[in-house]
Amino acid sequence: MEPFTITKTDDAVQLGLVASMDLRAAEPLLHTFHEALGHNGKIVIDASAVDRLSTPCVQILLSAAQHMEQHNIPFVIRSPSDAFVTAFDDLGLFSFLMKWPVET
Repeated sequence: MEPFTITKTDDAVQLGLVASMDLRAAEPLLHTFHEALGHNGKIVIDASAVDRLSTPCVQILLSAAQHMEQHNIPFVIRSPSDAFVTAFDDLGLFSFLMKWPVET
């Protein structure tokens, strides 16, 4: 599995998602979110490379978004791929995704 990338700038932390967000990616995704949330600034989740998104990874994304919303941590989903959007839609969670800020 490719590792997730974290890129830090002065005012943001970018978390690059990998192509295959399968069950094996769930635990590393959780740890990567913990690391990203430890930095100050906006969290940018780059979802452009996602070809496959499993239910456990969607659950982690939902949990992370809820945490960021509750703690007033700004975040954005950057360039969500069709597979990323379809995974939320297939699980009946498209409305949650549409509440999040998205950059294309």
